[in-house]
Formats: sequence, structure tokens, C-alpha cells
Amino acid sequence: MPFTRIVFLTLVYCLFMNAASVHAVTPQIRLPEWNRTSFAIAEWKPEQGILVISVSIEANQVSLSKISSQLHAPPELNVPADRHERESLVKGDKTVFLHKISVKAGFTGWLELDVRAQPAKQGMLALVAAIHSKEPLTCKILEEEVNTINQPIYIGTSLPVLLRDDAALSTMPEAAFTNDLEEGGRKYYLWYPPESLAKGITGEGLKVYSSALRTASLTKSESAAKMLLRKLENDKEPLVVEKAGGETFTLPAMVARELINANQLIMRAVTGKKPEILSEHLNTMQPGYTRPFLYYNLAMLENSLKKRALAIKSLEKALADQPAWPLAEKLLKQLKK
Repeated sequence: MPFTRIVFLTLVYCLFMNAASVHAVTPQIRLPEWNRTSFAIAEWKPEQGILVISVSIEANQVSLSKISSQLHAPPELNVPADRHERESLVKGDKTVFLHKISVKAGFTGWLELDVRAQPAKQGMLALVAAIHSKEPLTCKILEEEVNTINQPIYIGTSLPVLLRDDAALSTMPEAAFTNDLEEGGRKYYLWYPPESLAKGITGEGLKVYSSALRTASLTKSESAAKMLLRKLENDKEPLVVEKAGGETFTLPAMVARELINANQLIMRAVTGKKPEILSEHLNTMQPGYTRPFLYYNLAMLENSLKKRALAIKSLEKALADQPAWPLAEKLLKQLKK
């Protein structure tokens, strides 16, 4: 099974986009989104080498039939294809498939989720007619397309997975947060830019920034961060890493900006012992890749200030965003004793 050689990383929630709309007639005319599908790392037990991936499929617009979900792992893992099936889903119903595989900590790569379903033809025709009632030409084109659907349509995804002893993350190592920032005997999560990330002025700036983070220098990190954010905002060029074997890792500028901004919030809160810096920002955040790490760091900071009840709530929110997190689970159990 082929695996992508060029990795374009967006935020994790962008990787979980509904794939139903890819069945397009033209770039301008697409079938209505006839299902709601999501993918997540549901559980990770590093000591046992057990990973569970969840696939949620909802028939939110029309009834579905011939639903299947099959997980393919890279050949080197020697994991047999794990397949689940369901004959049908009535409109409004949802099903969840759990793929359980054996894999050791240290794995980083992609898991292919081949998910398929066939939308009910009459339901699709009614949906098209309702949405495009004032666009007869578009309606006719889409009706013709719907009438060609005689088998399940692919609605799967390729899921990036990074397995560590502390957590299972749906990302690649270059964009992963690690709990290496030590302050007051506790460790917090930060994103440390790979030294090979980008070249020229931006590359040099990232090296300075990474060094400032590793020495926990707020002043130096703030200065480097401002320069980098200006550069990323003006250039809008992605950051590129040339990896072994000809593989290229690309980090979009908007993702790099979010990671740097999250870092600086964490640095200010931790070094200044000001949990309100994180809590106020979290009150305005939507679900996304960085949010659970901010919640975890907030919990650690609250606990250091003897605010156990608040720390428990923050950890629960972190785990709600990112369930496969053994380190956070262990800390939550300790706080609840």
C-alpha cells in the first residue's frame, strides 16, 4: 500500500475533514455533504502496545448502506487489515467502529482508513432538489451524478500517528509538543522547532528561538518569536524539512504561527506563575491541536499553586480533547486521590 511521500501538515482538526464532498462533478458543483465522518485516536496503552482508532459515521442527511471501515498499517508493522462492516444506517443514526491494533511506542507514520458507504439514491435526489431548487441546471447535473452512484463511495482518510510513552498524537514529530520545559520541579509541554526546519533568515531565527526555549528564557524567546511571526506573516511561505529517503515535510506558515503563539502563552504563564494567562485564552479557543496542551499546562500550573480542584477540571478538559494520553490520565488519578 503506498504511503504519502510529501507531508502537508495542517492542524489536526483539518486532517479530520469530511471526505464525502470529494465526489465532485466539477470544481464548482459538488454533491451535498451526505454524511458526517470523524476519526480519532481513542486509546493508547504503551505498556501493552495497544492502540485503538475510532471511526464515527453519521447518516446526517440521508440513509446509508454497505458501510465499511478497514484500517491498513504500514507493512513494517506486520499488522493484519482490521475491518468492520454494517449493512445500513437510517437517516439520523450514527455508528462507531473501533480498530484495535498492536504497535509499540516509537512508531511514527500514517494509518490508512478505507471507509466507504453508499448513500440512498432517493434521499440524495431529494436533498439535491431541496438545496438547488432555484438552480435548475445545477440540479439536473447533480441528479445525473446521483443516478450513477451504484456502489459505496470512499469517505476515509490517512491519519498521522505518533506513539510515545506519554501520549499518542495525531501528528508528525516535527509538529509535536513535548513535555520538556522544566519549571519548579514540574514539566510542561512546548513545541520545539526542529533545527532543520526552514533555511535562510527564517531558519536562523528558528534556531535562536529553539535555543531560547530550551534554556527557558522568556526574554529571548519573546524577541525571537516576534521576529519569526512577522516573517511568517509577511512571507506566508511554508517551512520545509528535507528528511531521509527524499521525503519532504512541509509546515504551513499559519500552523507555525499558531505553535509559536501557543508557546509564548505557555512561557509567560509558567515563568510568571500566572495561570490566568492560559485560562483567559482558553475561554476563547475552539477545539484544535494546541488546545489540549494548553489545558494540560494550565492544570500543572494550577496544581503547583495548590489549586487542585481547578487542576482536575483542566485535566479533564485536556483529556476530552485528546483521550489517548497516559501521562495526563496518570496525573488525573493522582489528583483525585
